[in-house]
Amino acid sequence: MANYPNWVKQFREKGTAVKKVGNTYYLYKHTSRRVPGKKYPQAVDEYIGVITPTGVVKKSRKKVSLENIDVHEYGFSKAMHVLCPEEWKKVLHDDWEEVLLAIILSHSSNSYLAKNRIVKEVNRNISLQEEKLNRMLSCQISDLECLATIFIIYFEDKTAISRISEEQKLLISSLGIDLEVG
Repeated sequence: MANYPNWVKQFREKGTAVKKVGNTYYLYKHTSRRVPGKKYPQAVDEYIGVITPTGVVKKSRKKVSLENIDVHEYGFSKAMHVLCPEEWKKVLHDDWEEVLLAIILSHSSNSYLAKNRIVKEVNRNISLQEEKLNRMLSCQISDLECLATIFIIYFEDKTAISRISEEQKLLISSLGIDLEVG
């Protein structure tokens, strides 16, 4: 083994390899396999973790199947749903959710609110309802459109929210919106 410090050597066991990159030491599972056309077996290394003086910090990433991932717009839709005023809802009675969804879909056709839902045709003038809603909101609908690049990602039994820019964080915070999934 190379001239590594003792605290690194103690983690080197049979079937493992240590590699140094800069001042950091990495531990790998080390095996080999025959490759047709090659004279000698070829090395195969699988990353285990980073070696520190206090131990090996194992990789925390878990492989996730990418086959059944579902991505939908989340930020704009969630903000509209949260900010929707009660007085606007009362005027529309039982239709308010469908009208709100129609307004949201006119700005964001891939809204998470429409996921697994049959979107009903609404017998109301959507543009008129949007104007009324816009007057009642604490900000303009157009101000919320920058949140349409925040996505919710559904995979296996987990959900995640995409990266949120500093500008988006400021807007979310100033409006008192919680984008946590739960």
